Amino acid sequence: MQENIRAVLCEDTGNLLEGVDLEIKAKQEELLSAGKDQAKIDEIGDAIIELRGKRQEILTAAARNVELQERIDTLASFLEEQSTAVTEYSEALVRRLIEKIVVYDEKLVVEFKSGLSQEVDV
Repeated sequence: MQENIRAVLCEDTGNLLEGVDLEIKAKQEELLSAGKDQAKIDEIGDAIIELRGKRQEILTAAARNVELQERIDTLASFLEEQSTAVTEYSEALVRRLIEKIVVYDEKLVVEFKSGLSQEVDV
């Protein structure tokens, strides 16, 4: 299961970045050959700016995924350290796993430190 989570979170950022970088390079070469056609230069410039934004989004998502993976690894190692099954309330376990609990009229929403949440009907 941990390998599946790791595979999803690390979803080939390098290949995505490489693809965007190649597109940027192609647009830059196209820009050099545009000559003095200002409309074409503006169009290519806008495309390059958009691609740079896309590249930044990929990097931001990768950073979030690394942070989430670290939290998941921390929680997984903590759970592996547990010598027995949890059969009763443990304050240490709650503080280590749960970020917050939101109480509504008809349900509770438990938000874990890993970023996952679970609704519980009351």
